[in-house]
Amino acid sequence: MKGTASIRSRLSRSVIVIALIWSIAVTAAVWTVIRHEIDELLDNTLQESAQIIFALISYRLEHWPAEGSGPVSMPAPKHVERLIWQLADADNRVVLRSHNAPETVLLKTRNAGFGDVGDDWRVITMPLPGGHGWILHVAQDADERREASIEAAQYTAEVALVIGLVCVFWLRRQLKHELRPVAQLSDAVRNFDPLDTRSQLPPVTRAELEPMHHAISALSARLIQRISNERAFSAHAAHALRTPLAGLDAQLAVALRESPPELRTRLLRARSAANRLQRVVTALLALFRSGAEPELQDLSTKDLVAHLTFEGLSISVEGIEWIHADADLIAAALMNLLDNAARHHASHVDITVREEDGIVLRVSDNGSGIPEEKRRGLQAALSTQTYAGQTGLGLMLADMVARAHGGTLKLGDAVPGCTVELHLPHGTTPPRTA
Repeated sequence: MKGTASIRSRLSRSVIVIALIWSIAVTAAVWTVIRHEIDELLDNTLQESAQIIFALISYRLEHWPAEGSGPVSMPAPKHVERLIWQLADADNRVVLRSHNAPETVLLKTRNAGFGDVGDDWRVITMPLPGGHGWILHVAQDADERREASIEAAQYTAEVALVIGLVCVFWLRRQLKHELRPVAQLSDAVRNFDPLDTRSQLPPVTRAELEPMHHAISALSARLIQRISNERAFSAHAAHALRTPLAGLDAQLAVALRESPPELRTRLLRARSAANRLQRVVTALLALFRSGAEPELQDLSTKDLVAHLTFEGLSISVEGIEWIHADADLIAAALMNLLDNAARHHASHVDITVREEDGIVLRVSDNGSGIPEEKRRGLQAALSTQTYAGQTGLGLMLADMVARAHGGTLKLGDAVPGCTVELHLPHGTTPPRTA
């Protein structure tokens, strides 16, 4: 089986390929530029040599300068002379010269070889054969030589810079391509919910990411195991509390019937507190079920709300009657939202069910409501699931119930009172019958 590709090896190959291409391209560029300049220099030299030959052929012996006369310029066609020459006698007097050469000798030295005349000329000196002691000075313009060097360096640098930019762009693109699996894994981890069986980490495509993938998977397994243990303990504890609480409520009901009038107020408060505790236990049971797969079924919202009675709170239900959802989870969410409304001095609650890209279950009361700034903070906490220290049990449970169905919870801006909407996806819409 073929192993997972390695980012290191792929980048190493890319760098090697880029280095080879860079070397070949720069070498070709340098060679092209230098060859161009050398060809130009040789062409100029060849041209000047032809001019000299032309002058010698055109020269007539009767034109030879007489002894003691000034230097004579050899005839030549009009041209830009980049190479000059002088023929000097034994006394370093110029006898013959090219038409742009100075009338005084360039170098007084008579030794064969190269020399410089300041920053103006690069000179080569060659003694002529024979016993008359004549020497030949051939010079090249130093500015021309510097210009050729500067142009060669400039062209080479420009070509190398262009090639370097192309290689850098290619390398950046290759790096972006190679690091894309890291970004994809980061996005997957950001959206990964270990408690959601539908959430899965994608398989890795690079060898360097395999240890990270295994570590995240192992951490998720340990987290799931710990949460499962805590849920099991809490569920057992909540179940263990339900029976004595139900018995306590029954005993308080009997006591209310048999008690004298002066004790009824206290017994009513005790029974209200016991009912409140019983609702909290029911909410805890639903809370530890909300992380599991919901048991979807067709249920009537009116029948469901009819069993959620609160003393001093009137409830009306409008809109779609039948929805497809988990009855226990929806009942627990509604019970806690109604309990919140009652504790915030509401006397009436409207429950509206409508179809809007799924099902929207809207709970609106006429209580004291939530200030705008606090409402925005609560909505941010619900959106990011940062419940600790931000939300109460009711909103936390309602949000977890909505998420268990694949939906969301939103706080409305109704004034006065408070509005909470459970947005449930299309799966909660019951199938229509013909």
